[in-house]
Amino acid sequence: MVLTRSLFLLVFIAAVLAQDVEDPQPDATQSELDDQAIVSSVMYAPVPTNRIAVNRHQLPPPEYIATSGEQKTVCKNYRTDFSKDTTGWQVENTMQDTYDITGNGLKFHLLSPSKYIRLHDQNFLPYNEIGGRGPTLNATSYMRYGKVSATMRSAGTGGAVTAFIMMADGGDEIDFEFLGGDKDQVQSNYFWGQSKEYNVNGGTHKVDGGSIDTTFHKYSIDWKPDRIEWLVDDKVVRVRIKSETCDASGVCKFPSQPARVQFGLWDGSIESGTAEWSKGPLDWSKPQIIQAFIKSVQVECNPEYNQIVN
Repeated sequence: MVLTRSLFLLVFIAAVLAQDVEDPQPDATQSELDDQAIVSSVMYAPVPTNRIAVNRHQLPPPEYIATSGEQKTVCKNYRTDFSKDTTGWQVENTMQDTYDITGNGLKFHLLSPSKYIRLHDQNFLPYNEIGGRGPTLNATSYMRYGKVSATMRSAGTGGAVTAFIMMADGGDEIDFEFLGGDKDQVQSNYFWGQSKEYNVNGGTHKVDGGSIDTTFHKYSIDWKPDRIEWLVDDKVVRVRIKSETCDASGVCKFPSQPARVQFGLWDGSIESGTAEWSKGPLDWSKPQIIQAFIKSVQVECNPEYNQIVN
């Protein structure tokens, strides 16, 4: 009898304790977690239905064709007017409320998180626990060397980052990045392989002829085997020579892998250092309308290194 009462007492105490323990509530929805994963990777990237195919998995890898004993990347020359057509593009890990097709092209929306929680790091730099949600748009075709031009308007709110990127599966990357708090300039950058070296290969360039968030400008990446040129409105603003990236052993930290075009609008507020860089963090306690427009894209493959297909 004593044993039975003891067991009963233990069960009763356990039940009471269980009632005092609340189930943890998630700080973010799964969609927000997916979007934050995209943001982290970037920091360290059809018309009849008015929607673009949503891709929640890895894009197909680049295709190759052997020509005269040499392997070339399958590449397609094309121009996309996003006010009329979205063929060949996929939206990654997002919901359809983050973009619209308009007369000004594809309009990206950066939407507020489910909750707004402002935090500070050990140096009292502010950041947000949860980031806003925006789209990432990927081309479905690759190229190895060539020229890509995009006519676009960036977001104009500090903490919001608009990105135009050449992204390779192996880690190579060539960027234009637009900070909402810097309305008269754009940043260029590149990365090589899986070793991401931040604050090393970047540059900042003044943009004339109107604010980047209210005026459409043409931004181009001319990627050649021996150099990369960044252009704004057909004017070269930066050149990086491959030979300048080589070390004593002959290893050149220069992008050379087949890459696809990627556009994104993301919240730079969820890490204190990135929040400071992006002129944030965003104040989601107030209503925000944060938008970017991608009007058109033109891709020109280098025929020496790509097998051009229709």
